[in-house]
Amino acid sequence: MGPASSQVGFALGLMRGANAAVVGILGAALYHPVFTSAILGPQEFALALTGFLLLSVWKLPAWAVVIILAAGGILITL
Repeated sequence: MGPASSQVGFALGLMRGANAAVVGILGAALYHPVFTSAILGPQEFALALTGFLLLSVWKLPAWAVVIILAAGGILITL
């Protein structure tokens, strides 16, 4: 455990900090123009949450989620 291992640990810490900063910036960029203009009520929020769950929990392919959410969007407007 010499100086090389402490330098690697320091570099890993810097990379983790940079990654966290990028995630924060992307989250803010997604929230303001997209979320605030697309989620207008509880129906849209439920649709967005459904899409997130379909992608992350049930691991459906993106094309299937797009079709399901498009159909859901049409049903919301009826």
